[in-house]
Amino acid sequence: MPEFTHDPEMEPVLDNLMAGMPHVTKGKMFGYPGYKVNGKLAVGLFDVGLTAKVGAEKAQEVIGQPGVQAFEPMPGRVWKDWVHIVEDNLDDYAKHRALYEFAVQYVAENG
Repeated sequence: MPEFTHDPEMEPVLDNLMAGMPHVTKGKMFGYPGYKVNGKLAVGLFDVGLTAKVGAEKAQEVIGQPGVQAFEPMPGRVWKDWVHIVEDNLDDYAKHRALYEFAVQYVAENG
């Protein structure tokens, strides 16, 4: 099984992106910093970027847009309800704020 990590410089970026969002609490999932709604992860750090649970329909809609990829934590195991957001510049993660907000709402409604 591959060893996963996250970029520690991303944690304050995540905190800033999630600041002020309703119904979220900071926590960890699988050892990674993230934000949960009702105890379920909505947005979190993984490897070199952020993951967001947006549901299969929204994931298919946004995968392929600049910075948005399928979330495949292990080769051949794509998580259909999740996206992986990877940007070269830390400031560019902010342009996906609507997607993080969508994730919070999705998890609030669907778990």
